[in-house]
Amino acid sequence: MEYFQYWGKAGKKASSESITQEKEQQFHLLPYHCLDVAAVALQWWSGSANIRRIFSCQTGLSEQQTQAWLLFFIALHDYGKYDLRFQLKAPDVWRQVNRELSSKEIRLAKRDISDFWHGPGGLYWFYQDWKPRFSNNEDDDFLQAEDDNESWLAWLSWLAPVAGHHGSVAEDSDKEKKQFDILLHQASKELLQTIRDHRQQWLHALEELFLQPAGLSLADDPPQLEGTFLAGFCSVADWLGSVSGEEGFAYHDQPTDNLKAWFATRLPIAERILQQSGILSQYTRPNPDIRDLLKDFRPRQIQWLVDKLPLFSSLTLIEASTGSGKTEAALAYAWHLLDQNLADSIVFALPTQATANAMLARLESAAPVIFDGAINLVLAHGRARFQQDFIDLQQAARPQTVQSDQEALVQCARWLSESKKRVFLGQLGICTVDQVLVSVLPVRHKFVRGFGLGRSVLIIDEVHAYDAYMYGLLRAVLAQQKAAGGSAILLSATLPEHQKEQLVRAWGGRAESPTHPVPYPLITHVTSQPEQKPLLFALDDCDQQPPVTTVAIELLCLPELLPDDALLDRMIAAALAGAQVSLICNLVDVAQNTLAQLRDKAGSRLTEDQLILFHSRFVYQDRQEKEQKVLELFGPEGKRHKGHILVSTQVFECSIDADMDWMITQLCPVDLLFQRWGRLHRHKRQRIPGYESPLCTVLLPTEESYELHEKIYGDSRILWRTQRLLEKTDGIVAFPRAYRDWIEPVYQQENDQEYDWSDEPEWVRESHDKFIDSQLIQRNAAARLVQAAFSDLSDSDSNVATLTRDGEMNLTVIPVMTNADGQRSLLNGRVIDSLDDSDRFEQISLNSLGVPAGWRKKLPEMDKDGLVWLDMELAGSGYQCQWGQVEYHYDSVAGFRRIVTE
Repeated sequence: MEYFQYWGKAGKKASSESITQEKEQQFHLLPYHCLDVAAVALQWWSGSANIRRIFSCQTGLSEQQTQAWLLFFIALHDYGKYDLRFQLKAPDVWRQVNRELSSKEIRLAKRDISDFWHGPGGLYWFYQDWKPRFSNNEDDDFLQAEDDNESWLAWLSWLAPVAGHHGSVAEDSDKEKKQFDILLHQASKELLQTIRDHRQQWLHALEELFLQPAGLSLADDPPQLEGTFLAGFCSVADWLGSVSGEEGFAYHDQPTDNLKAWFATRLPIAERILQQSGILSQYTRPNPDIRDLLKDFRPRQIQWLVDKLPLFSSLTLIEASTGSGKTEAALAYAWHLLDQNLADSIVFALPTQATANAMLARLESAAPVIFDGAINLVLAHGRARFQQDFIDLQQAARPQTVQSDQEALVQCARWLSESKKRVFLGQLGICTVDQVLVSVLPVRHKFVRGFGLGRSVLIIDEVHAYDAYMYGLLRAVLAQQKAAGGSAILLSATLPEHQKEQLVRAWGGRAESPTHPVPYPLITHVTSQPEQKPLLFALDDCDQQPPVTTVAIELLCLPELLPDDALLDRMIAAALAGAQVSLICNLVDVAQNTLAQLRDKAGSRLTEDQLILFHSRFVYQDRQEKEQKVLELFGPEGKRHKGHILVSTQVFECSIDADMDWMITQLCPVDLLFQRWGRLHRHKRQRIPGYESPLCTVLLPTEESYELHEKIYGDSRILWRTQRLLEKTDGIVAFPRAYRDWIEPVYQQENDQEYDWSDEPEWVRESHDKFIDSQLIQRNAAARLVQAAFSDLSDSDSNVATLTRDGEMNLTVIPVMTNADGQRSLLNGRVIDSLDDSDRFEQISLNSLGVPAGWRKKLPEMDKDGLVWLDMELAGSGYQCQWGQVEYHYDSVAGFRRIVTE
């Protein structure tokens, strides 16, 4: 059993002196580590009917034979550690475990050792060891190369994913890479043959342990596999199989003569680690019923359709009006899929950090309804670790918590919360959509996200809110989700037909021109059968149909869409009468200037807390306080004892559960306009006189140009068509009919002549042509990234932001103050140079601001990390500085703003 003469794990303090001390095991023999990882895989397999289903569907074999191949290959994940270069990474340990081979003189450069990657190295050695079998060459010299046969492709489909467990899936080209050939010239053929014999012994030991009991052998070829799911499964199993110490797998440095019995002793440890990590899915409560999620309320509108949906892995698109209960409908259907062992978890993706934070409380309430026992709920976005509700969930998972078991049912295991890569491994994950898109982008360990999604029901909210670049990535996500055997539910109030067709095709369904009129609300269901025609589910009971609601429209034509004095006076008067008034602007600068005008006009008539500015250009703490104040004032339990004016940007239109009496908005695309209107009279409550019915005032331009508003939304045609429909109304828009009657005409394609836009001006057509060109560029950019051969980018917040968002990226500005000693401190008083690396990163993240890339020429130069440091000084209740011809100001009321003085 010479295969035991290799180490797999070594403690950082391993040395020849410490190794010889009794009871101080500083290394773990390689076969033992491989079997530890296989033990985790087996216990995970046994605890998840969904994982058994997915792998068995991919192989086409029985569960017994699928399990056999799976464990066999998982145990091969570190095959590349049977290599002198890896063993010499800890030379003292190598001398201890293999005195004979370590005594042979081998001349290897330190760089050859440090640069050796055992993952792809394992694929290299496996191919070289078995080359006569995998090529059409009859020569038995395993160092000769020939064309591969189909047998190799089958083995490669398993070996490449498991060999990529450290971040990048191994490639076919690794089997012949010159960097792995170096050893052939540094060691004797006799020595290489000896190590090859040891690898072969290990293969036969695994054959006897895993393959033979299932009627398989090394002579058989495994079925070809789609590898993303396996890569993620193996990687996570390796993470957990590497947990050592008292809570994990204790190191063992002595061989055993009974691998099967030893393996059995590791299974209870593996089960305990899986439970402690929070990965093993808790039992789903039986008899899924949406009424349990709704508590004391009856199902309404789209929610009546949930029980009619087929229970198969599928793509489901839910179109229903804002506030109609789409979230609960999606969760109820996900619950059904969980109950049928078609998923282990739910991942809920939202467009922004604010909407993800808001969803956390809703899912914390829903989790105990769906799951039985302790539930791990994970929040993931760039600043999730600072969100207080999530901090509380992590605290609830700690053994020393003072909460009772009942209060701590919904929690977040520490292991799950330590990395955003693990967000999809608990029972419930909440994230921003970029965390989902990363699963198809060239970053390390992307397949861990892909695996987590594949075992989940993926729910994406506000699916209409993404540009062509992000849609290109989203289509790749859906294709990956289908290939893994998972399900996806997409939510939207306003999904144009051409976007729906893209999503259906991405799943492999057959997109067909709809028959008119298209029902609304509507659920479109696409199975995983290729070219399957989507199933449509609409409400056929008049009592279930959503009630007809109306919004009164007032149109004001104003230069540059800016409110004039008369409108500002009306807003102030409404707030003084007790109304909740909102003005939604397309630009941060406009919002800031308008609030300043309102403050000057209102004087002492409105208190400071009655005028609220809400946008994205605040440091994190101030932004959080703004979000909380908006929800406290305008949410379901809003404190409405006096009137308020909220001046906001687009951050208000997506998934914020707020309720206004009167809304003023600058012109925007029709789907976003409807999203904004969803915050008008959102909740049933008593209204003050004069505001008993929803009223929206839309600001239109006086010029034949949309200027910066076109730059924000990209396409003047969408703005122009939206304006034309507004101008043709009789002052009333009726819902839900407007979702079909307005959305489709605005977004119709060139070859659709159902709606007549023949009076479109030339300047609009030119703008649209440029937009189409930019859309093509974005789609191609997304396709290139998805198909990129490299996958070595780090999974950092900056890379995630850069890779998932196209167009002009925001600049990251960090306002600082410099004292007399030259020390720089952040606005919260923390001295930067006194922070260690991890704390420095967090504090910079908390105190950074995103500003348009167009500001770059009028700001200091970026540092090597792409950050712009801006020295500021105290000025009243805020900070200010002068840089060239520009003044910059920051305070917690208005946020970050600039004044160009030239």
